[in-house]
Amino acid sequence: MITFLDLRAQQTNPFTPKGSPPKSPSKVVKGKTVERRAIDVTGIVIHQTACVYGPSADRAKAYQRAIGIPAHAVAFRDGCVALPAPLSWYLYTSNGLNSRTLGLEVEGVYPGKPDGKVWGSAPATPLDELARDTARAALKRLVDEGRALGMPIEWIYAHRQSNGQKPSDCGYELWRDVVLAYGVAELGLKTRCMETLDDGKPIPRDWDPSSTAPY
Repeated sequence: MITFLDLRAQQTNPFTPKGSPPKSPSKVVKGKTVERRAIDVTGIVIHQTACVYGPSADRAKAYQRAIGIPAHAVAFRDGCVALPAPLSWYLYTSNGLNSRTLGLEVEGVYPGKPDGKVWGSAPATPLDELARDTARAALKRLVDEGRALGMPIEWIYAHRQSNGQKPSDCGYELWRDVVLAYGVAELGLKTRCMETLDDGKPIPRDWDPSSTAPY
């Protein structure tokens, strides 16, 4: 069973998590986080957290940590979707895509390639059925709530497309099982595999058969 934890009433404005550096994780003008026009938000960027938050015996604290993550939704591995920030907020989460997308973080360390190798030293996290379904539920929540607010959400991207320093973000399993098998096939979202911003990299053909790009 998937549960939703709405943390938005607890969030500070501007977005200033406890212990964060002086620069806010959100775009701030006159002391408040910038709110984007709904019509300008047309897509979603999927990320992996590249870590697992805390031991299984203390997951309630892990869920609360979502309030410090600059994302519009955080999908934890065990069936909880946290909503830490209003969808209109301009968060520094997806580099050049910040102004026109919602950010979805998926808990776990997922390989960039089918060979199982991950970016960094942490061991790979298996994308089991519950983790997959939680990520799918988070994606649907963003699509449904965003569209209800007037956001013409149509596109879905991986973070690597706007940040070439994170080539494994979101990872081939999340792209295959959450983006293609659900976001595209069930929710009607569209991909732009070859689109990049700044130093971003296109979606590789290892992830998506419609792409012609190498990893």
